[in-house]
Amino acid sequence: MFKFVDIFRETQHKENAQIRTYFQQCMENIDKSNQYMMRKVCMYTSIIYSLLLILAHFVVPSFKINGVHFLIIPLMVVYFFINLHIRKPLVHISTHMTGIICGIFYFSLVTIIMLFDAVAVPERPAVWTPLVIALFPMVYIDKMYKYGIEELIAIIIYAIIAYFNKEPELYTRELYMLVAAYVLSMLSAHIILVMRSREGLAMIELRQLSSLDKLTHVLNKDALMQRMEYQYMQKKPEEACAMLMIDLDNFKDVNDNLGHDAGDRLLERVGQLLIDNFRAYDIIGRYGGDEFVVLMPKMNDTTILEMRCRTLQMSMTDINLGNGQPFTASIGAIIDDGNHTCKEIFRMADDALYKSKLTGKSKCTAWKINSLDYPMKPVIIAMTDRDDDHVSGLIGNDADRFEIVRTHNEDEALRYISQYHEKLELVEVDMSLVDESGIIIKYLKKRESFMKIPILAMASSPEESFQAKELGADEVLMIDSTDEMYQQTIKRLIGM
Repeated sequence: MFKFVDIFRETQHKENAQIRTYFQQCMENIDKSNQYMMRKVCMYTSIIYSLLLILAHFVVPSFKINGVHFLIIPLMVVYFFINLHIRKPLVHISTHMTGIICGIFYFSLVTIIMLFDAVAVPERPAVWTPLVIALFPMVYIDKMYKYGIEELIAIIIYAIIAYFNKEPELYTRELYMLVAAYVLSMLSAHIILVMRSREGLAMIELRQLSSLDKLTHVLNKDALMQRMEYQYMQKKPEEACAMLMIDLDNFKDVNDNLGHDAGDRLLERVGQLLIDNFRAYDIIGRYGGDEFVVLMPKMNDTTILEMRCRTLQMSMTDINLGNGQPFTASIGAIIDDGNHTCKEIFRMADDALYKSKLTGKSKCTAWKINSLDYPMKPVIIAMTDRDDDHVSGLIGNDADRFEIVRTHNEDEALRYISQYHEKLELVEVDMSLVDESGIIIKYLKKRESFMKIPILAMASSPEESFQAKELGADEVLMIDSTDEMYQQTIKRLIGM
């Protein structure tokens, strides 16, 4: 006997835990189901109610229509338009609002049905109220304690109404029927919730398995893009977030030299590293091949972001596949401070990654993109720290046609180039600020999306002039060139 009780308690504990998990993980589906069932209840109630009124006129000789029978009409009309609004493609109803809408509907419907039994035909036993109480868990998904409270309130309301309209003997019998219906409803509610939770969680598990990359156990490309887009739709415009794009260095060499099995093991290890190194609510996915993407909601600290990137890169070097060589990864990281789309930030993270790979292995480029108004005018970026900046007097009277953005180093210039690339007309580069590798000119000339942007290099020595030409600058002028020559060169480059 005691063993049976223990088994029963353990089963109940597991089922209750399963139901709690169901409400934690499946609220979006629960909301959709409740909205769908409300539409169906509206439709079928209207149809069946009309048919029953017509049938009662012929089958029940003493049946008479009174004012109570018309109360349901305004309720159905109002919720007909509410349901039309909810079904619009761009309308999103929150969980809280879904509960309010459905709660008002079912409370109003049950109240009208109670009036049928207690007021319209007080001399007859209640038929519809016990039936509605017993069936309520089948049409509306809610937590057990809420079912108990909601139905208990309905029984109390009916008891008060019936007390003034029913004979004492009939009243007592109906209270007994209502209590029996209440108990039956609670039992059926638990059974239905167990079945629904089992099915709902199984569907989530199935979707998760189908959305995971089988090798790395992070999101696959399609699921990754959908989750990131959804995150951007849900977040507040002023809420910061970060995006990382990670690319394994020389991954092709791993496949060629160690075999594809070793390459697969490396990808699997990297996937696990990402899961271990980032937060539970960060969105992690494999974009393709050896590229991974991480979206970090509510991240706005560049220092912390760079530390995360360095920690990941250090962990990469600990991976050992038996060849004795450390593995490395290049990272492009963006912090979006505001009003950018997911697509824009993804593109800028890709641009940052390209800069990292261009500067060598195991590099990290982190940019913070401020919430700036997007320029309406064409943009000219001038990388210079000179006070006598020629760009300030650009082409005389035509200067107002352009948005001139001044930068003081290559990294800052590349960040603005990435941010404003669609409006970019010209990049001016002071060669005294360019390092030996000439990363900014290399970047613009090797990156396909920037190849057509003209580069004007300003040199202060023959060596700088030679370096600019070797790197591929479109035009090279000496710093002491005349304003007229400078302006003519700019006009020629931007096609004015």
